[in-house]
Amino acid sequence: MAPTAKPLKGRKRFNADLRELHTTCPSDLDRGMWSVQSFRAGEDDGSVEFDLVDSRDQARIVVHLLCSGQLSSTGEVSSMLIIPVDTSEYPNTHSFFCHSPEPGSYGEQVKEICDGVLNHSASTIHEVAKHFLIDISGDDEGEDIHDDISIDEDLTVFVRPEICRSILRRDFEGAHAAGYTPGAIWSGSSEFYLTISVPVVELTDKIPAHVLMSWDSQFLLPRQHLVLVISGFWGVYPPIQSDGTLSSAAIHSCTSLKFYVGLSRRYKPSREHVTTSLRQYGLQLDQQDSVEDGVAEDYIDVDKESETGPAQDDGTFDKLSLSSSLESLLDEHFLQVLRIRRQFKLGWAAAEELHWRSQELQRSPAVLVTEMQEELRLAEEEEQRLAGSRYLPHDPLGKQDDHINLLETSFAYLLRRLTLCNRYCVVCHKKLDTNFEALKPYVCNSGLCAYQYYSLNFGPSLEYDICKNTEMVDLLVSLAYVAAAENNLDEPLPRGLALKVPDPVHGKPMCDFDTLDVGEMRSTITQLINTLPPIPEIKKYLEKKVTPGTNKPKLKDMNPTILPAAWSILRWCVASCTAHLQELTEEEDQWRQFRFMVGAPDKEAKFRHALERETCRDSNAKKYPTLYAFHGSPLKNWHSIIRHGLWYKTIAHGRAHGDGVYFAKDGLTSMGSYALGSSQYWKNSVITPSACVALAEIINLPQQFTSHNPYYVVKQTDWIMCRYLLVNTFETKDQFSHPFGLANIQSTPTKSPKQKIPNVPFIKHDPNRRPVLSSAQVEIPEPSYKLEKLLLRCQDAYVPPNLDEDDSARRSSMESYSWDWVHDASWVTKNIELLLPPPVDSTPAATMALQREFRAMMKEQIGADALATLGWYMPPGFNEENLFQWVVEMHSFDPALPIAKDMKSNGVNSLVFEIRFPPTFPHSPPFFRLVMPRFLPFMQGGGGHITVGGSICMDLLTSAGDIASVLLQIKLAISSTEPKPARLDKNWDQPYYPEEALNGYTRAAAIHGWKVANPREMQRLVTRS
Repeated sequence: MAPTAKPLKGRKRFNADLRELHTTCPSDLDRGMWSVQSFRAGEDDGSVEFDLVDSRDQARIVVHLLCSGQLSSTGEVSSMLIIPVDTSEYPNTHSFFCHSPEPGSYGEQVKEICDGVLNHSASTIHEVAKHFLIDISGDDEGEDIHDDISIDEDLTVFVRPEICRSILRRDFEGAHAAGYTPGAIWSGSSEFYLTISVPVVELTDKIPAHVLMSWDSQFLLPRQHLVLVISGFWGVYPPIQSDGTLSSAAIHSCTSLKFYVGLSRRYKPSREHVTTSLRQYGLQLDQQDSVEDGVAEDYIDVDKESETGPAQDDGTFDKLSLSSSLESLLDEHFLQVLRIRRQFKLGWAAAEELHWRSQELQRSPAVLVTEMQEELRLAEEEEQRLAGSRYLPHDPLGKQDDHINLLETSFAYLLRRLTLCNRYCVVCHKKLDTNFEALKPYVCNSGLCAYQYYSLNFGPSLEYDICKNTEMVDLLVSLAYVAAAENNLDEPLPRGLALKVPDPVHGKPMCDFDTLDVGEMRSTITQLINTLPPIPEIKKYLEKKVTPGTNKPKLKDMNPTILPAAWSILRWCVASCTAHLQELTEEEDQWRQFRFMVGAPDKEAKFRHALERETCRDSNAKKYPTLYAFHGSPLKNWHSIIRHGLWYKTIAHGRAHGDGVYFAKDGLTSMGSYALGSSQYWKNSVITPSACVALAEIINLPQQFTSHNPYYVVKQTDWIMCRYLLVNTFETKDQFSHPFGLANIQSTPTKSPKQKIPNVPFIKHDPNRRPVLSSAQVEIPEPSYKLEKLLLRCQDAYVPPNLDEDDSARRSSMESYSWDWVHDASWVTKNIELLLPPPVDSTPAATMALQREFRAMMKEQIGADALATLGWYMPPGFNEENLFQWVVEMHSFDPALPIAKDMKSNGVNSLVFEIRFPPTFPHSPPFFRLVMPRFLPFMQGGGGHITVGGSICMDLLTSAGDIASVLLQIKLAISSTEPKPARLDKNWDQPYYPEEALNGYTRAAAIHGWKVANPREMQRLVTRS
């Protein structure tokens, strides 16, 4: 049995409660006249702020409520500040001190409430807020507001959030048509999360698997889905209008859309995992600790493959290395770019250019758009060219439709930016201005962006790479050291990181690294690297077991004598590498071998395109399309080559055979005279590289090279793909044994290859242009064969999304109906005659809340495309006499369900429900019961969550919530076939009576441990006794 998690307490409980209230404000904090909104952390540690909003007077209704709690032109907000004495005792024996900086006309009343809070026993943040709400709204209940009070139709949009399910269904349908899988996660009230996803195995058709692997190895775990979760609707859908601005209902409800990007084994993560992921604090680590020290558990070693990947809960929601960057882009810029697109009819690329310029110059886009016409045109043309070599998703805004499908549009934008992520800064999100294009996402030249990328961990996780790619980290640090020691380390240098280093010139203890000249920077870098311990020792330190509930080890705490600047340089060495390196580890050998990929993500696509275009006219190239050759360069150059690729702008050995990248046919040539070593080396390196040689794949058209004898000189860089990096070490220097995978072939062609690896496909070489090593032929494994095996397993493990009851019902309701459901007044009249009179108890607050609910329901019913897609119906003629008793029909179930077949065979047009509302609504839930037809009881083989008395067996109904949402949940429960399907009883025409419905509900609550807030009130409501 798994151990039970200990309840949170102290600071962690305090922060968890604050996050929960910030994310989802409970329904009991809205009393109609007054409400509590906008929970947020205060300026001081352990402080909270929230807003009390008075909506009785139209002049003081908050139309544009700001989260800062500032006074708007038409609203008054009393911003409350709560400061607990000590959060370590929360929520048991602490105290709260309260005050309001600007209580307005409620100064005396607020002061009395603050004094009362101080004298109260220990309370949670929620309880304190509720105490404020009850005390400040105490006079409201005595006001003379009659039951027949009416509200101006024009104001209903400002006083009640609303979910238009017909539009939500339409957006789901659009997302499905685009090839995505949408989903909804309901929180039990009107608040909800929307999700949209695509299987990663489908993404690999558009983004090469090796590119995804280099970005994050989690992509290629089996059954992974790329998921976007959207929160912050606050009960409103759709939240945006056709021009991209928030709707008035969304503004009033304080809608603040938040986007979360991650991976899940299902098309949508579970509600529990989404809620946990969206909390900033948890049981183990706070947010900063997890960013600094988290070492991801899911890692794919393509050289040590597993059949199924690590065991994992299918409902998890796991962050990517790119999650933070993509989320900040969506949170801070997506809606603004969307508005610019709508306003000026631009594409994504042009709208982004206009948006960045507008922010930079602090000028209106409407003014800049005329000045930037040429730049905007070029931006659109460049994106069209990119579409030729990269996958850019279909643009939903290209349709001639004023409606914006938020789900489809936001996900298409996410996919577009993911595809192009290496072209944009991961911090500021603007286009990179570099003369090379990297494989991995990177940072721009801005000092602020560089600081955040390296110092605040916006880049790849250094701890992750140290633990999972130890040899790669060792190699990168060693190459950086050699380049700096040989005075060859060039831009970009680690500027802008606020490094404090020993002063090499004036003898001062410390100085700013950025004030040094380039030579002094290089010298300082070597000194700092020499203070670092060996990478395997750092790995051992990071992987130390820690006591549950304590923080994981931090690099800065490993050795107090190591300057923080040294750790920053280590992070820079790794995070600035934009290539993908992974050591091959099948067997030991005297040369280290790394899988090596460098260049833009679409470089492979350009290479394949050039391959097809250029070899179609050459018979030999058709049979042997590529050849392999070696490239050697001095060790001091490899820090730059790994980041920029093979250039030929800098002359290292002369160009006797013309311009281009030089390759040797014999590896010994590259390893000897060109791969010059260095007398400098990092003293703590385990690898200690002495020489590096790249093995590249080149289009087999030597006649079109600048020269092909005695060397291949290739000017067309699109014809070159680096595949392997061979690294010699000081221990094996001059011992030129054959690297693993480059198996020796005897000079006699009939001989079989030595050391050939079983089940590994090898390159089929052109017999006239075979790569050799010291005149001996070599065999080279297919560079991508292991990734292809991994991808094949992902494809084999893929299963179409198995929609849950919620989303499958929504999906089935989207199917086109050739008919529409028709209301049968005579059937409803037969049921109405069996009802008790309406409840007699009422309050003004409940009346106003019910008016809002009723109008919203009728608005959605009138706006539905078809009643069959809506699934429920409130007959107006039977719902006009009393707000506290509603009659609702439920209809149009999936025809394949047993309940639908039973209804059809017995001529039952709908399920007729009675809803009775208590005087404490919306703080107490209404009572739902089925009047007719009668269902087969569970003990006799029935299902559908209907009790033996006709009440609904659902925990959801113990709390108040959006009525339309509750009806949807009830229909989903009735449609469920687990554990048994709902069926009609043989005496289906015998109605349920109120007493048996109440008894059935009470029994179900007792069995399941549900809390019924006020049993006596419930009995009076249902039976009037």
